[in-house]
Amino acid sequence: MNIQKNSRGEEVKTVQEILTKLRYKPGPIDGKYGDKTERAVIRFQEESNLYADGIVGPNTWRALQQDLLIHVEEQVTPLVDNHNQAEIMNWVRVPADQYRNGYDRFFLREDVAGAYLRVYEKVKEAGGIITSSGARRSLNAGAGVSRSATSFHYTGRALDLFVGSAMENRGRDPLVVVAEGDRYWRVYARADGGDQMELEAVTYSSRKKGKLVSGRFVDLTSIFKEEGFERIRARSSFFTGGTWLGAEWWHFQYEKGLEKGVSTFGDELCKVYSEEQLCSTSPWQYRTRIFAVNWF
Repeated sequence: MNIQKNSRGEEVKTVQEILTKLRYKPGPIDGKYGDKTERAVIRFQEESNLYADGIVGPNTWRALQQDLLIHVEEQVTPLVDNHNQAEIMNWVRVPADQYRNGYDRFFLREDVAGAYLRVYEKVKEAGGIITSSGARRSLNAGAGVSRSATSFHYTGRALDLFVGSAMENRGRDPLVVVAEGDRYWRVYARADGGDQMELEAVTYSSRKKGKLVSGRFVDLTSIFKEEGFERIRARSSFFTGGTWLGAEWWHFQYEKGLEKGVSTFGDELCKVYSEEQLCSTSPWQYRTRIFAVNWF
């Protein structure tokens, strides 16, 4: 296999379908290998530590298939061996509002799921929606430029809103992102029952510069915080021409119950998996990382 710019046919369409499922935005699934598909392939190659030439050869094709298998695995209930560890928490499937290619459900560990459901109820009561790009990360998923080796996603403590539900079209997107200081964002959800506001909405193309939008909104960032979820900073590279994946506005992680300087990544992994399942995985090698010291 050697697919590249100007290629056409079913193989191109298959590549586009996989890239779309993996959230790499290849453009329309039409079997035509154009500029958008090439850019999406290059981004995938960069994230996968492959030679980024925009050509889908054997190595890139193998990596695409492997990531697709992991992606599918993350959408089903994980098999957890809790025979010898009664303390292991259940994974709970929670609802989301499907928007475009986003999901209508995802998995969180049971205590985090309860907190999320309270967020979801508040937003729905106001007339807004909560989108999803997923939450649980497979233990087999590799780390990379946009995938931390100690991500809260491995522990069932994090979720991602759908990356295409904000920062694309200020007048249409169900979510609006406003820049705050120190690389932080504040996310608002359009909601008929919300407050009338004027917001300086940012887009992927404008990066820092906002443009005024008016409407009724609820402060989604504040609602998440009330239930124990914290936002994270955008990567500095996002503001200097780096990939849009560095925006990170979509990520919220549940930090309630974690003790700074004490709680470890390994302790949290052991709350959702047995040590037998963990011992041969990549995340387990970082088990001694300490919250707010070298694990964030």
